[in-house]
Amino acid sequence: MQCEICEFKCNISESGTGKCGMYEGSNGTIQEKYPDMYLVSVPAPIEAMPMVHYYPNSKFLQVCTIGCNFRCTGCVSWLLTESKESIEGAVKSLKPEEIIIKAKDLECIGIMFCFNEPAVSFHTFKKLAKLARENNLLIGCATNAYFSEKSFIELLEHIDFINIGIKGHSDDAYKIHGAMTYEPIFRNLELSAKSNVHTEVAAVYIKGMEDELIKTAKHIASISKSIPLQVMRFLPFCDTDYNDEPSIKDAESLCRELRTILESVYLFNSPGTEYLNSNCPECGTPLIKRGFNGPMCSNVIDYKQEAKCECGYSLSYTGNICKENGLEPLGYFGGYKNIMSLENIRTILAFLGEHDSKIISGVLHEIIKTDYIKDLYSKTKKPESYLDTIDHYAKLAGRENEANELRNFIETNINSISDTVKDKDRPRVYFALNHPLIAVFGDKFECNLVEIAGGYCVNKDINREEIPGIMIPVDLLNQLNPEIILVYGSHGYPASDVYQFYIENGVEAEAVKNNKIFNIHPYHTAGSPDWILGLMYIANIIHPEIFNFDLTMIADQFYNRIFGIDYSVLNHSRNFDVIRLEKIIARQNNQDTFDGNSNK
Repeated sequence: MQCEICEFKCNISESGTGKCGMYEGSNGTIQEKYPDMYLVSVPAPIEAMPMVHYYPNSKFLQVCTIGCNFRCTGCVSWLLTESKESIEGAVKSLKPEEIIIKAKDLECIGIMFCFNEPAVSFHTFKKLAKLARENNLLIGCATNAYFSEKSFIELLEHIDFINIGIKGHSDDAYKIHGAMTYEPIFRNLELSAKSNVHTEVAAVYIKGMEDELIKTAKHIASISKSIPLQVMRFLPFCDTDYNDEPSIKDAESLCRELRTILESVYLFNSPGTEYLNSNCPECGTPLIKRGFNGPMCSNVIDYKQEAKCECGYSLSYTGNICKENGLEPLGYFGGYKNIMSLENIRTILAFLGEHDSKIISGVLHEIIKTDYIKDLYSKTKKPESYLDTIDHYAKLAGRENEANELRNFIETNINSISDTVKDKDRPRVYFALNHPLIAVFGDKFECNLVEIAGGYCVNKDINREEIPGIMIPVDLLNQLNPEIILVYGSHGYPASDVYQFYIENGVEAEAVKNNKIFNIHPYHTAGSPDWILGLMYIANIIHPEIFNFDLTMIADQFYNRIFGIDYSVLNHSRNFDVIRLEKIIARQNNQDTFDGNSNK
């Protein structure tokens, strides 16, 4: 039997599945493996899909299933695609009527299918879309658009808006992701642009692949110059090389060139960039200001009424700008924060030695069922409460002994560091979130690590609204006068670019005068339990006269004890690489316990 939904057109045998694994042969027909089964259904602004010219700042219900017909390196949703077997037990049955009721109860104006590919849940999504239309709710999706022409035309008949994700403008670019050719995507893009469906495009930008973006923009322009293009600066998730991440500076330079081809080009995954704003082309006035709000997402910070400029220009967009969407910017789990939270739990289970997909799936199911994930933001601000969450997952997985050993190692080193610096002077430390003027919120995990390591985190002295993506004034940074500046990330804003930015923008803090600016990479300072290595690295920076942790040795000890491999085996992608690691784990017996003590 041939599946006609996407361009792979798989031949599916009785009881067999196709490439995506989401359809199976049954009684002579092809059926969905998980009909009406959803993983996530949460309210979020439309910018979390993301869409930029469609009902700006309005609240939609985000839904997703699991699975994909592509295998993209660096996929931010790898848990739903590469690790499907460990999460399939966490999906729950939701009838279309139940989702409609939830959307209305939460005062959403529509529903958006995100995170994974709708082609793998085509019949489920069509049922939902049909009912949404009947209930006067807007409906749309994000897709790789590798649909067959027939099924894509059918999709367009059921939706109001779409974001088409493009990987490149060549067959070679698509073969990397398991596809055969790029041509169906641009064929379907043209079909969408000529329909009544609001169409936007998201294109990934990998370092060295600038020509792919330029060709993509020119092809889009040949269809319509008014189609918004969202440039997704590549972030090294999953098993990808962090060297593929372009700097924000280079990404902005590329966007300048692309704006000579298309009317509206936006840059995502780049904190602090002005290329996330909608500006008046005549005078440059920001008509809609947006901020970075996690991978692939943005949030509206401010806007001119009806996005009209005083010079007379009006931004072209569909619908109305929502004044208040009722969502707390940091208090809700919209966008990819949902998926990343589940991925962090999966990562912690790996650190506890749990790799059984059935047990992992059971833990995730319990976390989702009890809504434990909802308060994770507040639960993971301090090391002690973070360790409590590890204990919770360990109890669900039957890994209490492993959690006790991990907790003991972490607490022993925290206590050793904090006791050593108890009576020492505390240098003023500023922690930047991948942009020189975007400060990590003062109560966040990273700032608490600075305090443990013997610094005074000046971030806690910054009074501001808790809205992500907003830059602090240069005058304020000068007033805070940090002696040390730490920058999360590496390639987005390398320390050299941070220093140059400060010089060009009049930052005169002691840290700039003495060039004491440090990227945290490759160490983590939140998320996976190896943040303890990040704490040691910070301690080395803040108090080099006291600490000299041999992190090469300690990291190898730490990873060998838990995973049986050296830390250097990993390529230090942005997130802990569970998938690739699980392929090479070969636990060694009778290993020595690690102690991590390596002070002067």
